[in-house]
Amino acid sequence: MTVLEGLGAGVAALLTVNFALNLRSSELKTAYRALRTIRGWRALGAVLQAAAVLFMVVALGLSLIAMWPHVMGFSWLRLLATPAEAPAAGTNLMTSGLRVPGFAWVFWLLLVANVPRLAKNEERAFRQGHRKLGPVVWQSVKFGLAHCLVGVPVGIGLAMTISGLWMAWHYLRGGVRRATAYHAVHNWFVLAIGALWMAGWI
Repeated sequence: MTVLEGLGAGVAALLTVNFALNLRSSELKTAYRALRTIRGWRALGAVLQAAAVLFMVVALGLSLIAMWPHVMGFSWLRLLATPAEAPAAGTNLMTSGLRVPGFAWVFWLLLVANVPRLAKNEERAFRQGHRKLGPVVWQSVKFGLAHCLVGVPVGIGLAMTISGLWMAWHYLRGGVRRATAYHAVHNWFVLAIGALWMAGWI
């Protein structure tokens, strides 16, 4: 087992325990209540918005990496990777369990169940209390770059400012509750694509 594989396995184990312990927590139940803000046709609108935002983030992120590969393509995980692992080392440690053979689907289900709780925590950390243009933009940049701490390449982290601004817009319209709902839909959309990848359909 390489250092990078060991790190991924360790993070996956810690997250699995955390996700399992929070399945019946009041925090998770409260976070799920936020979804009531996007019932009916709003749910479809949320999915379409999430798809558009994800497309823009990926397009901008890959463009930045293509233009400045050594800087924008950098992930600190590459410092731990072997030469063979380096090309694919830039990833999100929060999803490390999805790469564990025989356990990926269990981890996927636990992650899916915990999405609203994780989304609400991020909304509180990056959006709550920020309503003026300057702080909103800066918090959105910080939101994107914070993902670099879990291994996302710099270019993708910067591009995630777009998703941060989108979530901030919903926060300004409906507070943490609404932002949590749209954030959760976005992350579920990403995980749905991840499920297709794990199933070998894409």
